[in-house]
Amino acid sequence: MVELFRGRKWDLVGSRRWWFLISAVTIAVGLFFWARHGLNYGIDFTGGGLLTYRLAEPLPSDKQGEALATVRQELSSLGIRGDIQLAGSTFRRKDQLIVRTLINPQLSDREREAEANRQASELLTALQKRFPGIEEIGSERVGGVVSQELIRNAILAVVFGMALVVVWIMIRYDFQYAVCAVVALAHDCLVLTGLFAVLGREVNAPFVAALLTVVGYSVHDTIVIYDRIRENVKLRKGRDFPETVNTSLLETMARSVNTILTVLFTVAALFFLGGQTIHDFSLALLIGVTTGGYSSIFNASQLVVVWKQWGKKPAPRAEPLAARPEPVRQSASRPAQPQPQRPAVAAQQTGSSQLQAAEGEAVLAEETGSAAAQARRKLKAKKRKRRF
Repeated sequence: MVELFRGRKWDLVGSRRWWFLISAVTIAVGLFFWARHGLNYGIDFTGGGLLTYRLAEPLPSDKQGEALATVRQELSSLGIRGDIQLAGSTFRRKDQLIVRTLINPQLSDREREAEANRQASELLTALQKRFPGIEEIGSERVGGVVSQELIRNAILAVVFGMALVVVWIMIRYDFQYAVCAVVALAHDCLVLTGLFAVLGREVNAPFVAALLTVVGYSVHDTIVIYDRIRENVKLRKGRDFPETVNTSLLETMARSVNTILTVLFTVAALFFLGGQTIHDFSLALLIGVTTGGYSSIFNASQLVVVWKQWGKKPAPRAEPLAARPEPVRQSASRPAQPQPQRPAVAAQQTGSSQLQAAEGEAVLAEETGSAAAQARRKLKAKKRKRRF
């Protein structure tokens, strides 16, 4: 897997507009369904009834799955949405059936109370036919106050987690890296919530737990990539920053893909074999881990490149060779006569022939390169004689 990515010439940074477009389209579709149909809130967020029943005989292990499927079938036939759980004491097998039913949150308190009583009565009648001797030992109603508090705490937990991520990355790296990492985390949360709105899956307390798990997983993968970028910036001084980021992504791609696949294999086993109780939770992890790995590779680091190049002045364009003036070439048959660098001031004032002859000898000596030092010495000697 390592050799699959290392040394490749893939221009991931150059294709960043396509990665941003994929993320934008996915988020837009999720927000459209969210705004049009809303989220399918569970009992934890909307309130409902909590019914507890005691079976006449404890259920053995090989009969529990069948019993839960029977209760779910009865709920579906009565048009009741709810969660089912088997419980028992320490010294006895599971002999208690706990059912949490969903009540429409738009109803008034009196209507919600009447709906809860109707559900409890109809469900007890249906269960007595399936499980003779079953009896109701408790009935409660989860109010809207508790549900609103759970929603507020869930939002605060996500926001507080992101704020701590910003502070830590600012200390570890800099402000630009921190903001880009949080944008990638917001991308993961929006994609996960939007896809649950598209699929109509239930949003409840396990969904919030999965959301926080995805946030921690995604930022961990992003930090690994950031660390390799910072290391390559020090080792590859003088190179363009996009090129350094692209090299860092290819170097860490194998690690990211291996980690993502390892987690996905485990979560997929929970999704297909874990049962109905954790079905939505494992689905949230499947979506979140996938989008978290995508955002770490194709969003977080790419946003850093965009920010680094934002407002940066483009390099001046090189002048074409055809527009540059060509140097004047001397004829090969006639050697060029170089100009004397600095003629003597005394020779300019007097114009003596001896000084001019000496200068001519010096020029000839410079052309031929054979008697340059001797001509200079003669010129200096005649100048001294001239002075005295």
